Amino acid sequence: METESLDVKQIQELSLHSNLYIIPHKQEKSKRYGLVFFSSEGRQGATAEAEDVEQALEASGCYVEKMDWGGAIELQHMIDDALSRISSDCSVLIVCIMSHDRRGVLEGGNGNEIPINDILNQFTQTLPANLPLVNFS
Repeated sequence: METESLDVKQIQELSLHSNLYIIPHKQEKSKRYGLVFFSSEGRQGATAEAEDVEQALEASGCYVEKMDWGGAIELQHMIDDALSRISSDCSVLIVCIMSHDRRGVLEGGNGNEIPINDILNQFTQTLPANLPLVNFS
């Protein structure tokens, strides 16, 4: 059975809520994962926005994990843990990190900050070669 790919409209909608996407080419019998990281500390509506993104990813055939992060170190640990659960047959991984962004730095609800490039490096060091990195910051 052939899987559907995200269309341009879906990607544009998701880009309103996230800083990072990893979207490789379409493959037959692909297994899709979506990771939604959001920070509800100090952000009214963050949980509802994360649920909207989760529903959009599930509608496109992704298995989705949604995680609430508070600070930079916690986010890095959550990313490592989530990536360790991604199976080798994964051909699509969409990552949405919902946060306030100040000049290339993500800010958690507790005021801790992490440069977006540090997060991108974390993914590029972990992801298999068949999952190219596309950044929509």
